[in-house]
Amino acid sequence: TAASSGRTIGDEYQRTVGAFFAIYWLMRMHIDGRAGFVFGVDDSMKPIGSEDTEQHPHPRDKRRKFFEEGKWDYFKQLFLDAGLIKEEKRMLRSGTVLKVNEKRLVSLLALTAIHDIMKISLLLPTLQERHAPYNGYQAGDTISDHDHALSYLMDHYPQFLPSFRELDPEERRAVHFTQCQLCFNHGWFVQAEAPPGATFTKFKDALIRDHKAQIERRDVALYFVHWLTDLAGAEPTPLGGCEKFVTKFPLEVLNSFLRSFEYVQKITDHTETEVMEEYLKIRWAEHTPSLGPVPTGDSAIAKMRILCMAQMKAERCLQGFDDLSEDDRELLNVEMSRTGTLCQCYSKDLVPQEVSTSPAGPAFLVYYGPAFLQNLGQDNPAQRLSILAEVYRRARELWPVNVAKAAQHVIIRVDMIKSLSTAQILDAMGKGDVWLMMKHNESEAFIERCSQRKLNKLIATGHHIQILDLIQPQ
Repeated sequence: TAASSGRTIGDEYQRTVGAFFAIYWLMRMHIDGRAGFVFGVDDSMKPIGSEDTEQHPHPRDKRRKFFEEGKWDYFKQLFLDAGLIKEEKRMLRSGTVLKVNEKRLVSLLALTAIHDIMKISLLLPTLQERHAPYNGYQAGDTISDHDHALSYLMDHYPQFLPSFRELDPEERRAVHFTQCQLCFNHGWFVQAEAPPGATFTKFKDALIRDHKAQIERRDVALYFVHWLTDLAGAEPTPLGGCEKFVTKFPLEVLNSFLRSFEYVQKITDHTETEVMEEYLKIRWAEHTPSLGPVPTGDSAIAKMRILCMAQMKAERCLQGFDDLSEDDRELLNVEMSRTGTLCQCYSKDLVPQEVSTSPAGPAFLVYYGPAFLQNLGQDNPAQRLSILAEVYRRARELWPVNVAKAAQHVIIRVDMIKSLSTAQILDAMGKGDVWLMMKHNESEAFIERCSQRKLNKLIATGHHIQILDLIQPQ
């Protein structure tokens, strides 16, 4: 029998067991948890030690790398922030000891046990007339979304979820929060792909509208612990360690996600732009090798965003930024500093004066912009950044600066060019085609390759387009 996810119920059960194992291992990081998380257990259900190399499951090199280079302190900090463990001073000796917050841990265990049960279609509730409408569902509808279905029971029939019902009111509120639709794209934040408004405004609205600002930082941290342990158990092989993260998730990306959790929590009592700015600064300050002091001046935000977007190609792209023409550099400084929020701006010493004194919009989210920079290959980074600047330039032609749109953002999708080298992009033009930006609606545009014949037809039919002006290198 299959669950609504398309997996067998047996696999869903094993995934839940895997999530429990992930919680168990991470709660024991300071004992044997790291070994269990990475290498799994032997036939006697004991964690396989890091030194027992012959017993390590395959792929051994990836597991060893994770064990040695994983940011275990980030895991620990997240569990501390969520209130699952606490650090206390030793009574008679120096140093500290970790203590388990049993009440909070029970909340996480209860959540883990019940969070996927509505993937069993027989359990899906029917919306009762007295509760309609509910998250877009009407009376008599079967609530088919498993998160909405579970949330409905939490709201109106907690007696059917005894492990949830018996929690303290503040713990029930924290568990319920994990089921809300935050519309939060974590990748946008970690890679600085989106302006603060696009990243956080719906998240912030949910905290205020749906939870009456009662959610605390520790509750947001619990949300991410649940996300993390649920994903860690995603491979239905719980005895083999947390394979999803250890063998199938790029370690550098995971470390970036772990580092970001501490900052996302701050959205409960900081503005969207304050959270983004603090995160950008810490990413710059902690970059290895050191890039020097956190930048200031007109290009500061643009440089810090490029650092996050380019990831492993950051140093080359930052050098390329310095080699840009003055027009391209100033354009990136301005457009990458817009926040897409109402009455918010980055610190004045980090952005151009026109952005800080006259906030306007819409701000642009260049979707797949990070992938475009990460696929730098052997390209000249200044040329690639110049193409990115041209994308922003054409977008601004389609959406002129408007003070009334300061709190809005527009998505510009660069799917078509994200994996192409600069030579491949220019080669298309050499064959008589053009690259253009076509406005699909008031909130979205796409970069597309277009023949001369199609271009004439688009112009004749009144489509809103802009042709990218890409100058071939001499």
